[in-house]
Amino acid sequence: MNDPNGTIFYRGWFHLFYQHNPFGDQWGFMHWGHARSRDLIHWEHLPIALAPAVELGEEHCFSGCIAVDHDGTPRLFYTSVPFNGGRYAQWRASPLDEDLITWQRDQMPAFPELLAHGQDSRDPFVFRHQGRTFLIYGAAQGQRSTIPLWEAENGDLSRLVSRGEFFSLPQAQVPFCECPNVLPVGDQMLLLLSPYRAVEWRLGTFDGQRFVEERLGRLDLHDHFYATNTLLDEQGRTVVLGWIRGFKAGTGWNGCLALPRLIEPDAVAGIRQRLHPCVAGLRLGAPIEWSGCLEGEKTLAVDAGRTVEVQLHSSGAFTMRLAGIPLRWDGRFLAVGEGTYEVLAGDFHIIVDRTTVEVFADAGRTVITRVVYAAEVQETAVIAADGAQITISLQRLAGG
Repeated sequence: MNDPNGTIFYRGWFHLFYQHNPFGDQWGFMHWGHARSRDLIHWEHLPIALAPAVELGEEHCFSGCIAVDHDGTPRLFYTSVPFNGGRYAQWRASPLDEDLITWQRDQMPAFPELLAHGQDSRDPFVFRHQGRTFLIYGAAQGQRSTIPLWEAENGDLSRLVSRGEFFSLPQAQVPFCECPNVLPVGDQMLLLLSPYRAVEWRLGTFDGQRFVEERLGRLDLHDHFYATNTLLDEQGRTVVLGWIRGFKAGTGWNGCLALPRLIEPDAVAGIRQRLHPCVAGLRLGAPIEWSGCLEGEKTLAVDAGRTVEVQLHSSGAFTMRLAGIPLRWDGRFLAVGEGTYEVLAGDFHIIVDRTTVEVFADAGRTVITRVVYAAEVQETAVIAADGAQITISLQRLAGG
């Protein structure tokens, strides 16, 4: 799998559609895979939702979204890629059943006027703002990366009118605006971009015509986390999902979904992130807890498993081996795998799931997601420090 697509909470189910090659563990022959969940944690695999319509000249079904129209019908929007390098188009499909198993293309292309933005215009995303419904996607115009803005003229989202550009920057600054998402954060709007590197965020205002950026940063400090998509959970909170990439080839599978995140406003950093509370559904048994001044090395748990959650506060430098994966903080920089990242506060929420590491540091102001292969798998958790005050809670999670 790669990009999450069409994420939606509908009739009591979370639906995840995703870019999928059913024929191998490398990119190619893009379909839309499908899974559903009651809790965002335990997923049921479902039949492929979209396969390329070869008879219509379609080679790939690229990324997109699902939006519910005024009658409560989910409408699927995606980028159709033709054979032989033809022009990309935005197509639309509608479900033939309430479980969203079977889909029928009903507009091909959905919006002929969108073809004006060149061959590589892709990844449609629908959002609502002040009672109005908009569609955006990534495109290129000359030497600029752009996000065109369209507004739905009717309730079933079948007619669009141009509202100009939502966002634009020189390609020297942003190579391409892949997988653009827009979501509310406090009283502002947050734009997420996957520009062929680590996911970036831009916080600002939107007046129905153009987005004005006020602050920016990286959603995750490593590009192993990529291609975000969003949904509203059963409580109306905007959930951000992303694809974890960077796994070794030749294992028969490739790619996974990162744990669901919530994004909140923050006076210091602009935004901060935290794991969605659904993660509690993975916890097994009672946590192992310890607090004190640590001199030297301490083994916190035997048989900690290979899927484990750690919540840690440290007053100073420490090193840790968690499921065989080393982490080291020197008071300013955190080393995870082969990377080193600036983290200025000693608060950490860490999930290790075999080869994936997700770190939420400094109250979620800094997030790092990495694929790390341990040199030697160890089913113990060991922490060492030289006089730092440590408070730690270690919890085994299902799946390890």
